[in-house]
Amino acid sequence: MKMSTAITIVRGIRLVVAFPHPSYVRPGVGDVLLARLVPHYPALPIMLVSAKVSNARAYATFETDALLAELDLADLVLERIDLDTPPILETEPPF
Repeated sequence: MKMSTAITIVRGIRLVVAFPHPSYVRPGVGDVLLARLVPHYPALPIMLVSAKVSNARAYATFETDALLAELDLADLVLERIDLDTPPILETEPPF
């Protein structure tokens, strides 16, 4: 599964904004997708966003309404990730 993501700062909070298919931006399947994203962005909160022209909605394990209202979707620098490939770890192994 491939999707666009961005790391941004909202209200002084550094977080990941991911743009999956809108059907994933809800409880259940959204939780599974969040778990798949965590290894790619360890230690960062992740918010799934469905950005439609008429309205945007978000899902995360935290309250998203206030953050989504302040998020400027047009200024995000997007990167495309493939969840089917293992993440590249930037730390060296402990051995």
